[in-house]
Amino acid sequence: MQSTKTIKVDPRNPSERELMPVAAAVKAGELVVFPTDTVYGIGANALNPKAVLKVFKAKDRPVDKPLILLIAEPQDAERYAAQISSTARKLMKEYWPGPLTLIFKRSAAVLDAVTAGGETVGIRCPDNDIVRLLIKLSGVALATTSANIAGKPSPKTAKEVEEGLRGKVAYIVDGGQTKLGVESTVVDVSTDEPRLIREGYIPWEEVLSKLGLYK
Repeated sequence: MQSTKTIKVDPRNPSERELMPVAAAVKAGELVVFPTDTVYGIGANALNPKAVLKVFKAKDRPVDKPLILLIAEPQDAERYAAQISSTARKLMKEYWPGPLTLIFKRSAAVLDAVTAGGETVGIRCPDNDIVRLLIKLSGVALATTSANIAGKPSPKTAKEVEEGLRGKVAYIVDGGQTKLGVESTVVDVSTDEPRLIREGYIPWEEVLSKLGLYK
């Protein structure tokens, strides 16, 4: 068990001063929990393999289930995606920041631990000022998944997180209840034809409509 600090941050006006210790923990390879627009997430420095593996251990998550990367700005995807198609760019422009995870062919910067050895990686730019500022202060993407023990419901409040993860993470950032409360929609854009992996907050028909593919 480790000491877990919970800090409350105003979701409308997060400050660097409040989040600097959390960013320092990320840089040091520790686990942190934070709000996003969808649900609370648990994350680690995406470029530190030992830190990434801690995410799986804390959640009792099988290591063959990939994590995704959270980024602060849409253009940050260039660092982690090997190529970005015109279809992907349309969806990034339409939905980022927002509740859409896109799956790309991974760049050399992405660790095997994140992708479970696969050749693709999920990336999302969330619509939440707290986590985006945390990512900027950390200087790296966060390798992340929902902040619940495997098999339990995804948490929408910090209190729900504490029940399962207190003592397993360095920080829990309490930013109030998440805005949407539903997981992101996941779309594979690593090939010519976009493919739905998981329908979440954004309906698949809406995604197809934005691309001019809905029939």
